[in-house]
Amino acid sequence: MNNETFGMTFQYAICLHFKIENDISISRIDQGLLESFIESKILDKIFRGKPKPVEYLTTSKKFTSPYITRCPHNFLLENEETFSVRTFRDKGKMFAPKVVGQAGDETFNHFFGDLYPETINRSNFKNFCLTKINEILPIVVDYALVSDYNCWFYRKDDQFSYEVLKRDDLPELTYNFSDFSFTKPTTTSWNESNTVKFKGKTVLELQLHNNRRGYMELLH
Repeated sequence: MNNETFGMTFQYAICLHFKIENDISISRIDQGLLESFIESKILDKIFRGKPKPVEYLTTSKKFTSPYITRCPHNFLLENEETFSVRTFRDKGKMFAPKVVGQAGDETFNHFFGDLYPETINRSNFKNFCLTKINEILPIVVDYALVSDYNCWFYRKDDQFSYEVLKRDDLPELTYNFSDFSFTKPTTTSWNESNTVKFKGKTVLELQLHNNRRGYMELLH
């Protein structure tokens, strides 16, 4: 089972549990996994003491703009706040933050362009990342926690586990450039992938492939 099936099945379980209308195709659902979610009563634990979801947003056009073409949230809550879930088949996996993680050139420049003196494109993407990583990471983290409530859901030791991070609890993030290092510290040594470390710990994966745009993955 891939992570997409894992994630869509979990979103579908939320819709079933709270009787929310949705357009999720049954072909994207793993029935055995769905039953496991329901039997575990994990949804009651996740939403205990929190506002309940009332609308499915993943495929809607709400909260979109010319630079955000897909809704960045999965559910609207009864108090008008937003809720999103990131699913991982295990803890410690990489994921692309919504909106900015795999953005096209125009969108990428909209969110990061003010950090660099020229338009960011394939030819200068590497230099931009190598010289501006301390300013890039706060934006990446900001969109990793784009919803009011952000649930990271994963399977650990054959048990379902989760963390719910509230956007309001996110502190103001500033980083010193000297605390970062790269596995490929120059544009010439960087071929496709480049791992970013903060104080020696992996935090981000940068990629620039020949047949696709550059993108970023954050470590969960």
